[in-house]
Amino acid sequence: MFQSIRTYLLVFALPLAASSAGAQQKLDIIQIMGQFVQANHAASKCLKPDRDKLLHFLANFKIVTARAGEEVRKRNPTMSEQQVFESFKKGSEAVVKQIDGVLGTNGCSDTRIQDLLKRFEMQANLNL
Repeated sequence: MFQSIRTYLLVFALPLAASSAGAQQKLDIIQIMGQFVQANHAASKCLKPDRDKLLHFLANFKIVTARAGEEVRKRNPTMSEQQVFESFKKGSEAVVKQIDGVLGTNGCSDTRIQDLLKRFEMQANLNL
């Protein structure tokens, strides 16, 4: 179990800016969820989205999170719902810490944060 939690922490704590080679690789649902976590946190610090946009983003985030949970349980059938939740929580905390560090140094104008804000807009407009 601890190995799988470490794996998900590493997935969530991906660098804020992906390389062009990394961007060409197919993302799995757990990595996509990590991107939602990143975009959500950056937006919570730097944007004031309208209610409808926020609700649509959160609905998409909920769908992605559910699918990521299904994938984790498929890969690790012995993990309980609580263990999956805890692994996601720890991964999210690592992402928040990383983004807060960037925000503390460079603020919302940092290019990596701006990329996350663009991602938030895109994810809010998805029809999942």
